[in-house]
Amino acid sequence: MIILTIELTSVLSILTQIAIILALGFALKLFCEKTNMPFIVALILSGTLLASISLLKIEELGIIPDTLRMLALIIVVFANGFYLKLENLLKQGTLIVTLATFGVLLTASIVALISHALLGLALLPALFMGAILSGTDPAVVANLLKKMPEKFQTILNMESILNQPLTVILPIIIFDFAVAKTPLPIALPIYFGKLIVLVSVGFIVGLIGFFIGQKLLKLTGVELEEIAGLVVALSVFALAENLGGSGILAVGITSILLNSSKAAVKETFSEFNRELALLFTIFVFVMFGMQFPVQLLGTLEITRFDVIVVIFSVVTARLFTVAVVGYKSGLSWTERLKLGLIAPKGMGPAALAPLALTMAATSEFVSMQAALTVMKIVYLTIIISALLSIIAANLINNN
Repeated sequence: MIILTIELTSVLSILTQIAIILALGFALKLFCEKTNMPFIVALILSGTLLASISLLKIEELGIIPDTLRMLALIIVVFANGFYLKLENLLKQGTLIVTLATFGVLLTASIVALISHALLGLALLPALFMGAILSGTDPAVVANLLKKMPEKFQTILNMESILNQPLTVILPIIIFDFAVAKTPLPIALPIYFGKLIVLVSVGFIVGLIGFFIGQKLLKLTGVELEEIAGLVVALSVFALAENLGGSGILAVGITSILLNSSKAAVKETFSEFNRELALLFTIFVFVMFGMQFPVQLLGTLEITRFDVIVVIFSVVTARLFTVAVVGYKSGLSWTERLKLGLIAPKGMGPAALAPLALTMAATSEFVSMQAALTVMKIVYLTIIISALLSIIAANLINNN
């Protein structure tokens, strides 16, 4: 009876925190729509505030945060695929694909090098941080595009969706390497081969998911199409991962192809995906903020080098990458400057940054101090990048 009482108390505590997070997210969504405050910034700061007064406690949630983070990545990638149409991609295809691949690698390298040089991070945590800060967030980007010129809408939206798989694959490969402790000469060919397998299997499973999903959506009625979409997304992810591929890449390909196929995807289906993505977005960013109560932030000194790294992550690396990638794209210097100023970080970094703590606990290559530094920089970068991207978008819209 005592054990049962303890278990029921624990469950009640978890459900209470979930209820608080959901109510908070709903209220902040309404508030941010009226005030134009960045939604993810409000979520993170509210998580920090409520954790500081012990109303929310991340340690009492057990494995729930990790599970929700992975589900969030799946659902957000699947939902945002419905913003992308292949005919729009063809308009600026070369530039968009290059930004989402080579651009991600270049940005990750710049952030990793500057972190290694200025913060004294060892190579692995520096590479890990560079990888998770190398992309742009589709959820934030989508909210910035409503009044922007069509060319910018196409490039920024498509890039933010297409770079998601790579910005998830790279940190996970680095994490695996750190935990496995494989010698570098042996690890390089192994992980290069693993990258090829991840992409190849993910692409193939994504195609399979598209054909199965197309058939399934045709068979289901209006009442079941939302559930059918959720089944497709989770099944494609699980199949790809169990076969050694990238589940995120597979989910993205399935979503994009379903949206671009001749078989019409009903508006209620797309709307359900967006609402589900919003739900998981609330959980991920509030829980990310919960890991930084004011008491902890007070012990994490913010140095001038931290500020420089954040500026490089948000502005300098992005501007350099867009300038290089867009050199022969037909875009003017002014257009490249505008694209370079909009680079919000969001779901990927918030969901993956806690892996740094796991690396520190299981790998001799990553210290706990380095892991906390990664978490601190990611926390600051997400907030500052969202604010700067909104300012830049408003300036572009006004012009």
